[in-house]
Amino acid sequence: MSRQIYNLDLVDRFVLGTVGQPGERAFYIQVKKSGQIFSFGLEKSQAQALTERFAEILKDARITQGAAEKDAEPLDSPIESEFTLGVMAISWQLDSQVIKFEAQGISNDSSDEVFDEIVTDDLLSAPPILRLTLTPAQVRGFVYRSVSVIKAGRQPCMFCGGPINPDGHICPRAN
Repeated sequence: MSRQIYNLDLVDRFVLGTVGQPGERAFYIQVKKSGQIFSFGLEKSQAQALTERFAEILKDARITQGAAEKDAEPLDSPIESEFTLGVMAISWQLDSQVIKFEAQGISNDSSDEVFDEIVTDDLLSAPPILRLTLTPAQVRGFVYRSVSVIKAGRQPCMFCGGPINPDGHICPRAN
């Protein structure tokens, strides 16, 4: 079996979205390029960390050009995850003024190999990989949308910070 490698430059759409009700939502990054749709699963905590890191890069690189691409549309259907994201890396390319995003899939096989870093393309036993080249405007749009998507979940408890379910919440800090 060959290794899946997604090299997607100059994508048409790059968004975070969810499927399901708060508390049971599945998070996806969806990429659209030339009419093809690619969806990649990830955890809420990963989505939040990725959003925060993208915002830091935009701030640190003092990127002010390009208005955010506002995208309030739902995820495109069908939503079939290519793989679930694991290790992720982001870098600002000063010379070309783009942001590179790489993510490695979580390996589902039973091999003993564990990859804590994104590995090279020539290692066939490595998990699948996603590589994107994004404009600052696309990343800014991703950040704006992601903040509202993440906040649309369950309300946090004002005492412990844990999510409150629709049917109640047992707070460890309440007496």
